[in-house]
Amino acid sequence: MKIFMLNIFISIFFSFNALSETLILGVERDWTAYRSDSGDKRTCFVSSEPKSSKGDYKKENRGDVRVYVTHGPAQDVTNEVSIKAGYDHKEQSIVKYTIDGKKFSLFTLKDRAWAETPELDSKIVSAMKAGNKLIVSGTSSRGTDTEDTYSLFGFTAALKLIDKACGR
Repeated sequence: MKIFMLNIFISIFFSFNALSETLILGVERDWTAYRSDSGDKRTCFVSSEPKSSKGDYKKENRGDVRVYVTHGPAQDVTNEVSIKAGYDHKEQSIVKYTIDGKKFSLFTLKDRAWAETPELDSKIVSAMKAGNKLIVSGTSSRGTDTEDTYSLFGFTAALKLIDKACGR
């Protein structure tokens, strides 16, 4: 429950943090590294957009779709994996997160998804560092299945940028 509440806090933080300045630390192939400071709290994250998306939906009806790996704002938050789906997920559903055939499950809340534990975050990030392709599969609240494919080229280099910026 503690991890669940922390994840909700971070999601809310990103919503409010949009009002503060977010700096781009660098672009590494298909990934971008960012830093955002709010008072004495620093959050660093890498993000990427899908290279391709599949599903029976109108593109104009789907919002922003991204994958994130975040450090902070609390010092003990490192390599937190999350997804913004561009739609609200079906309640009580999971998101399938597949890296070069290796499968993980993330829990959903509204338009986001997260790993259940920091240990799972670490396993996913290790797989992302070694991988080439990430496929994210989910189901919308309307029952539409989606599949978003991301390149992992540049992920490790972008992650190093946020490791340095956030002291990890």
